[in-house]
Amino acid sequence: MTISRANIFAGEPVQEIRNQKKELQIFSDIEKTFSSGNISLISGYFPSQIYLSLSSGINGFYSSNQAFYILQDFFQFYQPIAFKFTQRSESENGFATGTFSFEYKNKKGTAQVFISVEYSGAKWKISLITIK
Repeated sequence: MTISRANIFAGEPVQEIRNQKKELQIFSDIEKTFSSGNISLISGYFPSQIYLSLSSGINGFYSSNQAFYILQDFFQFYQPIAFKFTQRSESENGFATGTFSFEYKNKKGTAQVFISVEYSGAKWKISLITIK
């Protein structure tokens, strides 16, 4: 969704427009993380528990600290080359899918990524990350 001055004059509350900008920021940070492997860009969006399902065999709910280190290790083995969103849903319970290109043991590969986000307590949170 594009945010413009017309949205304000059309009667959309300013807070809703700010929330939309923050949503766009979370997706931008996710894209940067999967392109670089820098988990710090998204770790602030982790709730107290996040569900991870990774091609490396990790599967379940983890604390935000555990998720940070699990994903950090994952990106050390599956070194990011590129990431591109293929679909995004911009709603309070949104999601995104994308293609993750990586190098693993000197071979290039791709994986599908599914990420679920939710807006709760005036903040965007990542509730689920699947990489298969």
